[in-house]
Amino acid sequence: MSETWRQRLSRRRREIGIEGPEYDYIQKYIEFYCFEADRRCKEIDMNKTVDEVIDSMKDKKFDKFTKGVIDAIHKKRGYDPHDSSSGRETAAIIS
Repeated sequence: MSETWRQRLSRRRREIGIEGPEYDYIQKYIEFYCFEADRRCKEIDMNKTVDEVIDSMKDKKFDKFTKGVIDAIHKKRGYDPHDSSSGRETAAIIS
């Protein structure tokens, strides 16, 4: 059975270092993170499904891939996990 990016993130989040308010923020705006993960998976291999690309990654590769996805969306949304004032309701997606 394949594991989606969202499921694997949930399972690996502690190893990746995503916890507390940052994880809550990601869950609140998960569609943006999933979209970016899907886009990057298609860049890796257009002939495989997103889940097949995710399944083919060993944990270290998945962790690095996921950190890149999270960092990219955090930057686009203006979220800084080290700034307690970032990530408020008014944060808008920046294209």
